[in-house]
Amino acid sequence: MESSKDTISLDAQPHGAGLRLGPWTLDMHSRRDAGRLLVAFLAFHALLWVLSSALTHRAPPWDNIEQLVWQQSLQWGYYKHPPFPTWWLSFWTHLLGKQIWVTFFAAQLSVVLMLYMVWRIGLLVMSPARALSAVLLSSLLIYHGIHGIMANHNTVQLMPVALLLWTGLLAVREGGWWRWLLAGLAAALCMLTKYSALIWLAVLGLWMIQDVRMRRLRPWLGAGLALLVAAVLFAPHVQWLLREGAPSLGYVSKAVNGENDASQLGHWGRLLNFVVIQFGRALPLLLATGLMVWLLRKQARWPGATTLERPEAHFISFMALGPVLLTSLLGVAGVKLGSAWAATFFVVLGLWLMRFVPAHEPNRMVRMALLIALVFELLMALSQALTNGWLVDLKDRPARANFPAQNLAAQVDAVWRRHQPGPLHILVGETWLAGNVSVHAPTHPLVFLDADPQKSPWVKPEMIRQCGAMLVIDVRDLGQLPAAVDDLREQAYAQGRIDLPWTRRGTGPHLQVEWSIVAPEKPGLCPVQ
Repeated sequence: MESSKDTISLDAQPHGAGLRLGPWTLDMHSRRDAGRLLVAFLAFHALLWVLSSALTHRAPPWDNIEQLVWQQSLQWGYYKHPPFPTWWLSFWTHLLGKQIWVTFFAAQLSVVLMLYMVWRIGLLVMSPARALSAVLLSSLLIYHGIHGIMANHNTVQLMPVALLLWTGLLAVREGGWWRWLLAGLAAALCMLTKYSALIWLAVLGLWMIQDVRMRRLRPWLGAGLALLVAAVLFAPHVQWLLREGAPSLGYVSKAVNGENDASQLGHWGRLLNFVVIQFGRALPLLLATGLMVWLLRKQARWPGATTLERPEAHFISFMALGPVLLTSLLGVAGVKLGSAWAATFFVVLGLWLMRFVPAHEPNRMVRMALLIALVFELLMALSQALTNGWLVDLKDRPARANFPAQNLAAQVDAVWRRHQPGPLHILVGETWLAGNVSVHAPTHPLVFLDADPQKSPWVKPEMIRQCGAMLVIDVRDLGQLPAAVDDLREQAYAQGRIDLPWTRRGTGPHLQVEWSIVAPEKPGLCPVQ
């Protein structure tokens, strides 16, 4: 069995007229032409979501702000999660600027790189046309579009997960120490992104145990090498956990016990809620695939097409269904499942669903998949743009998307300058409010999260005495402030309130923010530049 063969036999089959796109004609029998169309579509996908989000959001999702705050100091871990997503966003903000649209770009870049790697996996198990069709439809998952602008650990993990699956399959299929090394690197990146990577490693391990090609010593030595590489690369994070008291593991412990959300559902209610939400987030892909099958039902089947049995069919099934099933079993066992945990679980679902799409002439099949994908993408992007742009303001509804971040930052900076001669270097507050001000303020001050050194180790308590600080607090939170924030409020020599209309129209509810200024005791010694 030659690894380069497609699952669709092309011997003695006539080619169609090609796929016409404006002045270009592409042949979907050709891997090269299919790859060109894929790259063009991925560029469209990223551009659509980045532009539509940048034009309609005055502030990004909460998770994007959190990453912008954390990147103020690159660490080997943060109080909630491992560090790789923060490193990823930091690279792009240093390259392109600390702008809101860059967070959308960084998130979508992870999505399109994942989709490209899924295409490469698809080429190992099916024809270029079917692999391309699967990727076009896979772009429609909620996690890859509407949620694909969230620069959080779930979205950024899409890229290393796809890399892990691709390199893992290649290592088992082709062998070679360098492939196992790459698989180990991918495993380390997955773990350095989010601990939920353990689900993927377990599913991949189960697949390896049952695969006939692993019934020799040599591939298991390769797998051992991959684990060794992953352990070495993950070791600095383990050292950080030991040094800092493992705050991120404490966060995980709270998450699996349902302490990080306000859900009042019981055990089985939470499990059912998890399953229903995942179905909803996969629904655009399921509907698009069903529509494609229905539209092609009366068209001529591709003559002589046969499906070859390959071990990779088991791989696709394991990776498409295994993570959700294993996680659901954990839910049955008592783990309080969070809906976002499954963000990476559907990366190869589109490839798996292609088994229900009969073989058709490749150019016709890709044309249909492309048309469906474009229509669905545009409709979803338009719905998000209307929801986060026009509708929230029309209904005078305060939302994160229309949060008056720039106006608030300008007023905070003006207040500081009226009371202090030097620039504002340190903001104290919670992630969303202080983070938005920090992003838009001229000096991009450091954020001292809840005045807690463990949450923001880049600010030492003595820096407050050296640089001074400004506290920003949503007045709705005044009755539930951390003790450390209350202590700083008592040290403030000036205090007041900022009142701003929340919506773009200036009507509806107002944002009220209390500010307090702690004067620097030793302004000449402030280490922040």
